[in-house]
Amino acid sequence: MQQFMAAGYNVRGAGKIFHHHLNGAFHDGSSFHDFQHMPPQTYPPQKLNGAPDYGSRNTDWGAWPMREEDSIDFHTASYCVKELGERVGEKPLFLACGIYKPHSPFFAPGSFHLPFRDIRLPLRKASDREDLPAGAASLLRGKRWFWQGMMKVERQKKGSYRDFIRSYAACAAFSDAQIGRVLDALDKSPRRDHTIIVFWSDHGFHLGEKDHIEKFALWEKTNHIPFIVVAPGIARPGSRCDRPVDLTVIYPTLLELCGLTGDTECDGRSVVPLLRNPQAKWDSPALMTYLRGNHAVRSERWRYIRYADGSEELYDHESDPHEWNNVAGDEQFSGVIASHRKWLPKTEAKQVPDLKKP
Repeated sequence: MQQFMAAGYNVRGAGKIFHHHLNGAFHDGSSFHDFQHMPPQTYPPQKLNGAPDYGSRNTDWGAWPMREEDSIDFHTASYCVKELGERVGEKPLFLACGIYKPHSPFFAPGSFHLPFRDIRLPLRKASDREDLPAGAASLLRGKRWFWQGMMKVERQKKGSYRDFIRSYAACAAFSDAQIGRVLDALDKSPRRDHTIIVFWSDHGFHLGEKDHIEKFALWEKTNHIPFIVVAPGIARPGSRCDRPVDLTVIYPTLLELCGLTGDTECDGRSVVPLLRNPQAKWDSPALMTYLRGNHAVRSERWRYIRYADGSEELYDHESDPHEWNNVAGDEQFSGVIASHRKWLPKTEAKQVPDLKKP
């Protein structure tokens, strides 16, 4: 944002953009000319899931609030709709729209739950955790309460797990609707034919796979996200690229698309060549990190994970898209592991402290 401010852009935003506590949660005052903070989450008088002892007030799901207009993301989208209709013809606009849902508590107005009444449960393998190495167990220590609590609630109130899945899907549909409002406003704006759109999520989410709920892991379900780029005159509408990339590509891609000078301190790569030709050569896999020393490398076929203790996982997405079979211990794949291991960082920065105000 600050690079675009320096280049003369009017930089504005709303919602969940950053993830720290500097200048208020999800915000950094030096990165915006104007910013609308998220309104606080509202809660029903009692937990909707009927499980008052399961987690906190945020460990809840169901139809809430009654009106769409009373939801956090409705206000974020409304700010962005307003900005797209104003100051047209002045400075170029950089608009950041941070949609909060799907995020706990998994609340969405009732109408968004209706299409998912008969939703199927996620595919799971009962013995899925049996071939996980010590590093995975260490990384997830303390995280299993969510799944174990869910199963306890399910035993007490049959159907709770499906209700949770339904509510998560409803939250995603609600988020889609708010994004749709912003895109509709763009379509009605003079900016529509020369605006670059980048849509992405910050992470994926487990819904019971590997007996895990939430993120905090290095498997596909945690890290596979939607990533859509609209670049007028560059990308062909409706085209699809299967090359794995990570989110370090967003910054250099935007700089190149907007004709701004590249940032020499940035180690990400622009994906403009892939926007022009989705089949273009791309020799870099996607790299993921969760806590210091734990990394995953995703190529088009394989996901390789190496934990801080040196233990490993390897999954062949050609034959095992659900990552049910860890083949890292199979000698025939030693060459695959070596080719992926070379992408791991050679040095690592120290983990920074939280950015709370003193």
